[in-house]
This record gives sequence, C-alpha cells and structure tokens, in this order.
Amino acid sequence: MAKITDAVDPGNAGGSVLIPEIPTLPNRPVTFHCDKCGEVFTEREARRQHVFDHHPFKRPQLLVGSRMVKERGEVMASQFLPADWIIQQAERIVIDQQDVSSQEACRRLSKIISGFHEVTLTSADYSVTYQIEFDIPTEAQLLAVEKAFNMLIVNQPLESERIAQFITVAKREDGGRYYIEGISDFLYGVLAKDQRGGTSLNRDDYTAKFHAAREALHFMDRPLANLIKALVNFNDNAFSEAEILAPGGQVAITCRILNGLRSGKHCPPLETRTASGHNLPVDTLTAEIMRFCSLPLAEQQEQLPQLAHLASKSLTTEHDRVKIQALAMNTCWEAGDHEPAVSWARMLRHSPLFETLANRIIEDVEND
Repeated sequence: MAKITDAVDPGNAGGSVLIPEIPTLPNRPVTFHCDKCGEVFTEREARRQHVFDHHPFKRPQLLVGSRMVKERGEVMASQFLPADWIIQQAERIVIDQQDVSSQEACRRLSKIISGFHEVTLTSADYSVTYQIEFDIPTEAQLLAVEKAFNMLIVNQPLESERIAQFITVAKREDGGRYYIEGISDFLYGVLAKDQRGGTSLNRDDYTAKFHAAREALHFMDRPLANLIKALVNFNDNAFSEAEILAPGGQVAITCRILNGLRSGKHCPPLETRTASGHNLPVDTLTAEIMRFCSLPLAEQQEQLPQLAHLASKSLTTEHDRVKIQALAMNTCWEAGDHEPAVSWARMLRHSPLFETLANRIIEDVEND
C-alpha cells in the first residue's frame, strides 16, 4: 500500500530552498502619536504627559448644594432650587430617557418630589448614570415630625419605648420618612453608646446608628437635622464640619476650642458659663465634654478630676478620650499647672489631632 508521503515531491532532493533577497530598509525612529490631536512624540512618557496636561479625562459630575450626588442609592429628602443643581463636564444629559439641556435638567430636578428617577450624563470620554430616589415631604409633614419630637423626646427621659412611640406618632403624617429615620437612628445610637434606656443594641452599634442618621439626613437642611449631623461629626472628631452645621450654642463653642487646640494654639476658657442652646438628647461623654468647655477656668479646674476620671474608663471611646486629654492639657496649661499639663501632653505627643500643641508644651517646659 502506498504511503501518503510517497506523493510528496521533496524537490531539490530534500535540500535547502533559496530565500528571495529581502531589501534592507534604513532604520526609522520609533514615534508615538497622540490619539486626541495627532501630535508626534519620540518618547512614550512624553506622550503620556502631553495627554495628562492637554487632554485630561473628563468625567461628568452631578452636584446639589455643593455636594456630590452618589451614583447609586442616593435619596433626595429635601427640595433644592434650580441654581443649587450643578452639572459639570457633560455634553449630553438624559433624564428618564429624555434628552434635555443643562438648564432644563436643573429646572426639572428642582421640581421632582417623589419616585425613582435616572439621570445620565455623557462626555466625550465617559458616561455616568445616577439613580436617585426623591422622597420630599411637605413643610406641614416636616413640622409634624418636629412636633412629635418636641412632645415625646425633648426634656423627657430617653428610652427605647419612647423612641418607638415617637416613630409611631410621626409616621401617622405619612411623610418625612427619612427625617424620622435620621432622628430615630441618632437617638438609638445615643442609647447604644451609653447602654441605657432599655436598649437591646450592643455598645459598638452606636457608630453604625450615628452614621446611618447622618446619611438619612444628608440633604436635609433643618435646624434639628443639622444639629444631629453636627453631633455625629463631633463624635468622629470632625470639628470644622460640626461647627459649620451648628454655628451656635455649646456644640460650636466646643468645636472652636478643640479646633484651636488642633491647630496648635492654646485656648483660654470662657469668662462666663454658657448655656446649652439645644434640647437634643446626647450621650453622657458628649454632654460632659460640651459642659466642661462652657465653663470658666476656675470651674474647669474644679471639674477636671471628674473629666479625667472619664478618660481613664475602659468604656470611653478613643475619639472621646483624646478630646478629654486635650481639654485637660489645655486647662492645666492655662491655669499655670505646667507639670500636669506636660503629663497630659505626653499622652498626645503622637496624636494626629493634637500632637502639634502637645509637643510644643513639652518643648516649652523642657527648655525653661
């Protein structure tokens, strides 16, 4: 039987095959072209820097009230004027599958009060879609929530059952859902942090409750909502943000003092005692810190052992402990008690918040 290979002509008796002559070309320099404008570069890095400087990536953005809108899960619980809505870097705008101009988009967004809506912004480089839920209560509904809060929470012992009662009464108005959630989450967070009022929450749950409250009230511009957000920021040691939201009363005084200490400056205590200025229930540590900051120097000296005792307790959070240490350091220094001031300063010499002032106090005493 013939083999398949028998039909193959090896040609040249299986020898080598001549390769046609390949013409040689002169070496040409390697170049890199910009896809945007066509400019030619001799180095890849030069092209990269050119694109970075002259053709920056343009990502569309949607802002309201100077704050970024989240792409997913954003809830608008407060109405804004057309001028408060800002669209950046968008060449095409689509709201609920309808093309609109930038001016029309801002006008339309300012009028929506309920439902889920989709906003797509497109630039030459990128497209981003925002999915926004609008749940904007009427002024009457907001006032009803605040009335229930004043009736059931203000000047009353804070307990789980009372918070549940507030939620029940406030929900009868069928509005202000996120207002109610933000207030109640904050109040439950206070109970969790103090472990009182019949709470079933663990102590560590207070942080999640506080942050949930701030998120629910994110776009709500009401005095009560702003005070809650300010107190959450204060608990997180974000003093500047807290003072902006609550520019009056004990919250603002305390934030100004702690911000001064953070910037490395001594802060003389107030000359006279200052009243609270708010009726919102707060946790014990926050109340003690704000009360201490509202006292004149002589009273601060009297109250310092009590405040120092709180700093030594195992249940005191690290955020609160560092605030107490900074206030104790400042009080001792202002009173001329430099030795205890240095002892407090040594606890803060590696603190990201107060290390500047702590190290300055240590150096001043050591160099005397």
